[in-house]
Amino acid sequence: MKSRTVPQPTADKHGAKCLNGNAPTLEYRLNTSSTKWILFLEGGGWCYGATGTDTIKSCAGKAGFVPNDGKSSHPLTHDRHSTPDYGGVMGSSPDTNPDFHSWNAIFIHYCDGASMGSSRTEPIAVKDHNGKPASLWMRGRNNFNAVIDDLLSTQGMSKATEVILSGGSAGGLAVFYNLDHLVTLLPPSVRVTGFPDAGFFMDAPNYVADFKGADPVWNVTGSGGTNANCLAAYPSAEQWKCLLAPYLLEHITADIYVMNSAYDAWQIGNNKVGCVSTPSKPCDDSAVQAYGTALKARVKAGLAAKKTAGGAFIDSCYVHEQNVNYCANQGMPNCVGWSPLEGGSKKWGYTTAVKSPTGESLTPQQAFSKYYFSKSGGPPGPTLIDPLALQKNEHCVYLGHPAY
Repeated sequence: MKSRTVPQPTADKHGAKCLNGNAPTLEYRLNTSSTKWILFLEGGGWCYGATGTDTIKSCAGKAGFVPNDGKSSHPLTHDRHSTPDYGGVMGSSPDTNPDFHSWNAIFIHYCDGASMGSSRTEPIAVKDHNGKPASLWMRGRNNFNAVIDDLLSTQGMSKATEVILSGGSAGGLAVFYNLDHLVTLLPPSVRVTGFPDAGFFMDAPNYVADFKGADPVWNVTGSGGTNANCLAAYPSAEQWKCLLAPYLLEHITADIYVMNSAYDAWQIGNNKVGCVSTPSKPCDDSAVQAYGTALKARVKAGLAAKKTAGGAFIDSCYVHEQNVNYCANQGMPNCVGWSPLEGGSKKWGYTTAVKSPTGESLTPQQAFSKYYFSKSGGPPGPTLIDPLALQKNEHCVYLGHPAY
């Protein structure tokens, strides 16, 4: 894929700035004969904390102004290098991505630390490594707007007929924030579908505390940087709920297909839910099992309350992202499952699949394609929520280490 920085005039038009003041960046692979586009929002945790002071320190670390304190996972990298292929739904190979490999593919880099929802008019004064004054910017929604403007005005997306907005982890949560907003930025004739992966972060106590503590700094809810229908549904004291997917799902008007593991490896580890029992190291994993059961229930409830089309693929694998393959080199199951032929699946020995109501076993790739290309009336394709418990799905038994 080729790298691109949003032109400065376009960035200035929207007030777009990364945490350190740079213009937002993206990578692209274009097919000028196609009017179909996949936009993928990069993940990488958040800069946050239970207080404003903690959040500013975390964001300064993520921006690279001060040493990262560990709270702001995955510090932002400002010298972006082109990645040949992100794999999964973004992949260029017809063998591993038969239905979407020929689409225009856009990978939008993440640089606000608040799931592309923040927007503050004024910068925050911080100091850099040398103790010199520096400006910290929170402009995630502005960045999103600038990237879409650039794609429409210079890259041919103004001729789009179909757009899928996907993203992973914090980028998956960014889909929940920005999907309905994207609809307003595109021509009304465009079919828009959300495909968030690993973004259904539960309202665990530490997430609630940190997101509530961070939002006055991020200014996501205050600036309308998340779903507008959700914000309208809650009084100001409860608008923090619109920072978390379990509260957002029912309010999203656009078509959305939620992909997530019920036993999300990042959530379980970050929330210190409990141990994951493996064949070689059995343990009492009752707390983890309960977490997965609750996540499945919340997805079901959100879809049931949603007044427009929506579906889901919720498996019982110990894994984080599943619809791309670029982060499969990590020491935990991540970027695993889209296709058994891809490196992440082979590394962990996963052939991820969930059985449909008709008895058909579907991989994430097959399930999303059946959903997206369904011609039936009503919500298209299968909503698959794995009834099996963790470590009971033979397609993804976690051994505690890579399979090779």
